[in-house]
Amino acid sequence: MIDKNISDEALVLLLQKDGNMRYFSILVERHENRILKSCKSYVKDEDTAEDLCQEIFIKLFMKLKNFRGDAKFSTWLFAIVHNTCIDYLRKNKKGEATKVITYKMTDELAELIDGVDEVPYELSEKILDALLNEISPDEKMILLLKYKEKNSVKDIHLSLGLSESAVKMRLKRAKEKVNELYAKLSANAAG
Repeated sequence: MIDKNISDEALVLLLQKDGNMRYFSILVERHENRILKSCKSYVKDEDTAEDLCQEIFIKLFMKLKNFRGDAKFSTWLFAIVHNTCIDYLRKNKKGEATKVITYKMTDELAELIDGVDEVPYELSEKILDALLNEISPDEKMILLLKYKEKNSVKDIHLSLGLSESAVKMRLKRAKEKVNELYAKLSANAAG
């Protein structure tokens, strides 16, 4: 009998040791609703979201041997979900990937801008659209992991295989770009 309070990380280690599919079934049960909800937020279509969810579980199963347990399982899983959905959007609906990321980051934009408590919605969309055209997919994911998913720099570095200094530098550069764009766009809106 498996303890229901066992952590995801411990389940993965057990699965890696003896391959008992019961451990994988528990992971699926725990995360299926969250993954499906996340997929729906990217594609807005129930059937497509369910297909993506299945694809994510296949990828998850195939990649479990690579999970080292250094980072939280949920952070590592989010990277798989995000990459799978963004890849789908890139292949099937050009431009949708940027819209989805813009929508997901709008609420967190004020956190990225120094000395600002709230950013008007119209301005935040313009800033994010401009920003997302200027930063790399890796920087986009780091921003989502840090500001949307609220992961620590340590968890991000461990799950993405980057050094902590690389994560900090990418976050710093992306944040600087956000601040520059905000200053430029607010000046244009005021004048």
